[in-house]
Amino acid sequence: MDYSEFTSRKDAFDGFVKYRREVLDNESKGNFVDAFTELCTKALSGDCVAQDCVAYFFNRGVPNYLSPNYDYYMSWQILAGANGNEFALEKLEFFLNPALNEIIDDDELLATALKHGNISRDNALMVISNLLCEGIVDQLGISAKGLINFKNKTAEYSPRLNRVYVNALNDCLNDVVAYLRS
Repeated sequence: MDYSEFTSRKDAFDGFVKYRREVLDNESKGNFVDAFTELCTKALSGDCVAQDCVAYFFNRGVPNYLSPNYDYYMSWQILAGANGNEFALEKLEFFLNPALNEIIDDDELLATALKHGNISRDNALMVISNLLCEGIVDQLGISAKGLINFKNKTAEYSPRLNRVYVNALNDCLNDVVAYLRS
């Protein structure tokens, strides 16, 4: 993905607020299911802002409608980041930080990476974060189509559940480093 194809943080944030407001307004009117279904349809079509918003609802849960589910939350959040949503990438920065540090602290690797046509000092953090998310998506086989058929069950954060994502991040790190060295 070329950096010019990313959804800017401002556009992603503004879109996220709009989508969230639409769903929550409909929830207060008793129409959550219809509004969330519409949001999921947008997410399924590749709308990375809708994907980020779906992640939000799985993180938060909606009483009487949707149980919080860490697994779905992380999958949707990483998918939004892999699809170039800068706001989602910003939210994933703490999770991605160990891998980012390994890359950015390697002066030789960073100098080589900056020779890529789509990586500059201004966008390196976003591009490398995006590459890591793409790697996790590949490692875990995450797809909107696979996530859309969810089971409404609670799955709170646990180290065991998070380990799946940490292991995928670690597994894809060598591939991202190899790409940046090429």
